Amino acid sequence: MGQNSKYYGEEIEDAARIIITSKYVVALTGAGISVASGIPPFRGPGGLWTKHGEPPPNGYQRFLEDPVKWWRERLTKTGFYRDFIETLSTANPNPSHFALAELEKMGFLKCVITQNIDNLHRRAGSQNIAEIHGNAFLLRCIECGQRFEPQTFSITIDSLPPKCPTCKRGVIKTDTVFFGEPIPEDVLKKCFVEASKSDCMLTIGTSALVYPAAGLPIRAKQMNNAWLIEINPYETAISDLCDVVIRRPADVALPQIVNKIKELKCLI
Repeated sequence: MGQNSKYYGEEIEDAARIIITSKYVVALTGAGISVASGIPPFRGPGGLWTKHGEPPPNGYQRFLEDPVKWWRERLTKTGFYRDFIETLSTANPNPSHFALAELEKMGFLKCVITQNIDNLHRRAGSQNIAEIHGNAFLLRCIECGQRFEPQTFSITIDSLPPKCPTCKRGVIKTDTVFFGEPIPEDVLKKCFVEASKSDCMLTIGTSALVYPAAGLPIRAKQMNNAWLIEINPYETAISDLCDVVIRRPADVALPQIVNKIKELKCLI
């Protein structure tokens, strides 16, 4: 665990003081931060995969073999795609997303690394974001990696699959990373760079089970003896490694931390 001592008791104030005194704070967010926005988890009761079945483990390979079929299913919005897009389209940022955006504006938070594809960090106002699993509201060329807003294309059943207007070679897919698809190199590099700089990492609403994201707090701890602050109602795979553990939902804890930081700043 390094030289940092475990904190108990006044966790909100402890977290606020650590953030104030740290030089490079990074947040790692998972599905738990978006539950208050009405986005169900993929697994478990009410989960989209529980309802429709988990995507095949070779989803990316199946896309490569028949991108027309994938796009046809997406355009007709059947089954999983219908529920998935409707759920994301009606969700709004919750207080935890706005709190992180405010921490960035205040100069404390340097980057948000998110495992979520729901676009809520962007909509809340966060600027420096690394979306390790992509963004459901963007498209990406599988050849050159260029990302596009959906309105860039006029995609119809008769024009599938869409081709990249930049490199003229690659097929366009959603920016969301499929099972079996490598994490885009530009995003993966950014995540490792940000974790390597971090002397304080907030892990929020993540089970810390899915790699490579789960390895980022460990990287920060090993490289910089970084403070790890966990915000999660449930125990996770890295709870024992964390210096501050806040067993509250993110939409409750993060605004409290922001308010405590403002209070402490007035006393300095």
